[in-house]
Amino acid sequence: MDSCRIMDADAHMCEPPEMWAERLDRRFRDRAPRFVRNFKGQKGEFFVIDERNNMRVAGVFAAGKTFDEKFLESGLDSALPGGWDPAARLKDMELDGVECAVLYTTFGFSLFRIEEPEFQLACFRAYNDWLADFVRYAPNRFAGLGLISLYDPNAGAEELARCRKIGLKGALIWAAPPDDRPYHFPVYDRLWAAAQEHEMPLSLHLGTARRDTLAETDRGLFYTRAVARTLDVQNTILTIIFGGVLERFPRLQIVSAENDIGWVPFLMERADKYYRRWKQGYTIQLSLKPSEYFARQVYATFIDDPEGLRTYNHFPAGRDNFMWSTDYPHQAATWPHSREVVERDFQALPEDDRRKIIRENTARLYRFAL
Repeated sequence: MDSCRIMDADAHMCEPPEMWAERLDRRFRDRAPRFVRNFKGQKGEFFVIDERNNMRVAGVFAAGKTFDEKFLESGLDSALPGGWDPAARLKDMELDGVECAVLYTTFGFSLFRIEEPEFQLACFRAYNDWLADFVRYAPNRFAGLGLISLYDPNAGAEELARCRKIGLKGALIWAAPPDDRPYHFPVYDRLWAAAQEHEMPLSLHLGTARRDTLAETDRGLFYTRAVARTLDVQNTILTIIFGGVLERFPRLQIVSAENDIGWVPFLMERADKYYRRWKQGYTIQLSLKPSEYFARQVYATFIDDPEGLRTYNHFPAGRDNFMWSTDYPHQAATWPHSREVVERDFQALPEDDRRKIIRENTARLYRFAL
């Protein structure tokens, strides 16, 4: 296998504790998300928004660590500084063989569950400004993805345009919107148009469904929800396709982030089957098969998906739409051994396909120079 450097399609920040308190609009600063030790009697450190919405921090910086019960009690003082310091991040990327990285939030995932629109928008804008400052340190190496609040989709479209202006290259939206306002409703059309116009891919990342939570108190439910989270994104992608969003906005780009890829051939084959069987009886305004919309406009990132790599070519466009990631610095991260992982996991793939999935697809989508 050749030794091409990695374009990391899904790496993460580790936002510093003071960021929201320093950058939020003044009227919200007394409610700024904060870090609390032993929250509600649980050992360890937690990112806390309110009594119901909180997130254990230990998995955020577990790259290269032994992830056991003792580690779960760790705080941010154990984190890699590359999560918030761009100079340290570049050193960690160099150690790992990563040339460029697409930067997703970490603690911001829990902000998608905020139910107060103005407060969520303020939190998102504070993060977007901080991330833009981070990216400016090395704009040719980083692609920062902003956070977009969609309680008011028109305001979301404006924030997306602002993100483009301050140097970000894409954004995250709810992986699953409110049940009474799915993404094929016309209320979102201005957002899709803005994303298309400004060439800003919109990501549906694991864990950003509006009511997503992993409650540790019920371990059975905890594991069940962790496994089933990918269904949120699959459902959303089908809604976007069958609802005609990709038909109306043919240059809109959607990313399924950290949801694996092994499901794509099966889901697209099933989608094509139902469309073929029912389209004359239950008519919808589509000019392409569902799989053809996916091939044209949907991308998917993955970290550790052996089944996906065995079957990716069952969906021919996969070699052009799938993108590998390190997940730095989270618990699933391959850092600092990403080159060895690539050598091991991709050895059976043709060289051209390896190069696309590890490097070229991400470079094309986020406009990195090869």
